[in-house]
Amino acid sequence: MHIGKGHLILRDGRRLPLNFQFATNFDEVRSGYLLLNTSGINPASYGDRMDLVCEDGTEVRFVVTHFSDRYLAVSGRTPALAA
Repeated sequence: MHIGKGHLILRDGRRLPLNFQFATNFDEVRSGYLLLNTSGINPASYGDRMDLVCEDGTEVRFVVTHFSDRYLAVSGRTPALAA
């Protein structure tokens, strides 16, 4: 399990601090949980891709597969490296 901290970047530009737990951390693929208070986020925004910036600078673009007031279950990948 890969655990860390980062920021969720919403479409309106807000950056929300969070903790994350990724069960899958294989190459560029990530899946797991973003742990944060989601009560202030419009659930309609979960239908579009979202971005996470980890404290080590890694960026992850993901989709939400499930949510509650305390977490987002996500699946996504880091941007592909230029060849």
